Amino acid sequence: MIRDPFDDLLDRSAPMSVPAEKTDVDAMIADARRSATRPLRPRVLVAVGLAAVLTSGGLGLAAATDIFSWAPWAKEPIGAVQFTMANGFQCELRYTGYTGGEDPAYVGEVNSSLESWYRSADILAAVEARVPAKLEELGPIELQADETLETLPPGEAQHREWARQWLAWDLAISDAEWEHLASEGYPPGDDRMAGSERNGQIQCLDENQELYNPGAGS
Repeated sequence: MIRDPFDDLLDRSAPMSVPAEKTDVDAMIADARRSATRPLRPRVLVAVGLAAVLTSGGLGLAAATDIFSWAPWAKEPIGAVQFTMANGFQCELRYTGYTGGEDPAYVGEVNSSLESWYRSADILAAVEARVPAKLEELGPIELQADETLETLPPGEAQHREWARQWLAWDLAISDAEWEHLASEGYPPGDDRMAGSERNGQIQCLDENQELYNPGAGS
């Protein structure tokens, strides 16, 4: 079976299947850790949806967002980040709290800490500076052995770059979250989070301020 290049991106960014040692937190979350061991982190299942309308600056939702569709859980997320990709797409990522895990009470504390952080911190500033390093870690657009950018179907190169961009932002957000959590006494790799997961959803406008359909041309 031929693997989609996006599968390779996800595999390369996936956390380890065993807990990391409790080493220095700064070392674990450093941006330039291409060869560093990633700490165990709960799964984040990111879905793709229709884009919410963003203002021209990409910093606020316009009034007519009710005509667009978020998943039911994403209508009241624990956290959200609005940002502009390097390709000009204006996007928003929304996340639920974590569910499951070995210690539900501990997972609940983690969720409360994250919710407070999203409400009080400058999240974009905490995340944006990390994105270039994440893009570098992910590398260029993935191509199969018999593919070149010139031979891809119309829109496919744009789709793969979009996937690469949002994955970099998702990873940068995860690092910023865990940096905050570590400062609050919830370090990455804690066994009490084992088996937990959460949902995320991304929605974007393209460079023409039109809804981006990631399935087109892919």
